[in-house]
Amino acid sequence: MRGAGARDVARRTAYLTVVVALLVTGCSGTEPPAAPSDPAVTPGEWDGPATREEYLTELAEIHGIEDPPPVEIVQEIAQDDDGLRLVAECLAGKGWPARIDGDGLLIDGVREEQQQDLARDQYVCNASYPVAERYRSLSPEEHLARWYAYLLETYVPCVEALGYDISEPPSLESFLASQGASWIPNAQVGEQARARGDDFRSVDEQCPQQMPAEMREP
Repeated sequence: MRGAGARDVARRTAYLTVVVALLVTGCSGTEPPAAPSDPAVTPGEWDGPATREEYLTELAEIHGIEDPPPVEIVQEIAQDDDGLRLVAECLAGKGWPARIDGDGLLIDGVREEQQQDLARDQYVCNASYPVAERYRSLSPEEHLARWYAYLLETYVPCVEALGYDISEPPSLESFLASQGASWIPNAQVGEQARARGDDFRSVDEQCPQQMPAEMREP
């Protein structure tokens, strides 16, 4: 996703979760190495990108990259902590302090003016370490729709109960069209938490940004 504080949907998609915490506070050419086995993950119906080219095009749109650089696959990964670790190491190698946090990656201390550089590096790392096809299930659009529902029905009421003000949500159609960048409540919470001197992680513990696992199932 392009906006600060946004998640790249969820672990059980073709893209790994990455949460960007502002200072107001997750790809085919040559045959890649096989991903580690994960018997707990069963492939579902997949109506997302069918080819490497389609995948890269969609990934570029998600991250708002108009001139994506060429990227070779380093390794296809499973949607587990080992896969997350590889993406985190890729981002860390580019200077972003990424760490595993629950079902995704968390990057702390990203300034607004760094967002474009981060988005480009996220594109490169996701393209270098794509989730293997057999681990893909819901389409990115379906995940965004579920993410929107979670924000609207669970996350926003939770943070509003803690005293945070969240802007009016766009329509689902607008949210999908912007790849989720048109409405990022957790970024708004982060800005207000900084102004109030609140601990953003404490807020996140009470009102998790991450969708529950059952919402990420096919």
